[in-house]
Amino acid sequence: MAKVFNDEIQIRLRRNRDALAISGSMVIALSIWDIIKLYIGLFLGEETIAQLIGTVMEQSGSAVIGTEYEKTVSVFLWVMILLMIQLFSVAVFLYHLYIGLNAFRDGRQTAGKQSNFYIVLTVFSTVFSGILLILNIMSLSKPSDPNQNVDVAFFVMEVTTLINYIYILTAVRTIRKLEKAEKR
Repeated sequence: MAKVFNDEIQIRLRRNRDALAISGSMVIALSIWDIIKLYIGLFLGEETIAQLIGTVMEQSGSAVIGTEYEKTVSVFLWVMILLMIQLFSVAVFLYHLYIGLNAFRDGRQTAGKQSNFYIVLTVFSTVFSGILLILNIMSLSKPSDPNQNVDVAFFVMEVTTLINYIYILTAVRTIRKLEKAEKR
């Protein structure tokens, strides 16, 4: 009887570890979507970078720097903003890469030392994703939004992201419980 119970635990452990590894890979793939979403918002959203730079230059550009340097300052602002966006994109990717790789390693049991910090980050990401989902629903409820199609795509991806994070947390919890039951 103990052998059958142990085999059942092994099957459930393997299934949950596979799910954790796949979900970890999905976090990495979805991080690329987050970066694309960032660029879509900044270049095609309601207020694009070009509009923001244009507003800054209109409000204080000519009076402060003079018309002869206006083009140079505009190029400088573009370079600085794009550099900040790139740095932020790298940080977002590395954040998701950390969560995804640790979930993958935990699922495949290849981690040298078991780290639980990625679980804390996953909880934070789940909450943040839930907030983004609520904001997206509020954005979809606007009757005359010209970006309706983009908002629907964002909504679908946010739902997918939230489900993936919840799945990671569920798989980790189930794996921990099954490992404890197996030791008994």
